[in-house]
Amino acid sequence: MKGVKIERLKGHQDPRGVVFEPLTAAILRRGTIVNVHVATMRPGAVRGNHRHLVATEYVSFSGPVKLVVRDRKGGQEQIQFGDNECVRVKIGPGVAHAFVNTGSADTFIACFVNRTGAGDKKERVPLISEIGHC
Repeated sequence: MKGVKIERLKGHQDPRGVVFEPLTAAILRRGTIVNVHVATMRPGAVRGNHRHLVATEYVSFSGPVKLVVRDRKGGQEQIQFGDNECVRVKIGPGVAHAFVNTGSADTFIACFVNRTGAGDKKERVPLISEIGHC
């Protein structure tokens, strides 16, 4: 979908868990990220259910997560990611997005945004029936 870039990342797994790089060095060198936040998601919980009108958001996660995206024209896609996948999603301005934990244990998402406050406006878009939204 236009405005969405999905990257499946190489995670390094050992008995302690998995580690992966949520952003590339190129993104960091641009120096445009102004907000970083990490959220946990309980099984069945939803995060997102909104669109940024001017901001670009990078969201990284590992675990069983379903991503739902909708463009401004109403085109919608759902992508399911598995237990051991490490993923980075770039979501452009105007693309509504929601994440749902489809697993049986807590998981997390790390979000990196290039505008906040007066530089960005969020619009709530109920893509998935939710427990809560961020």
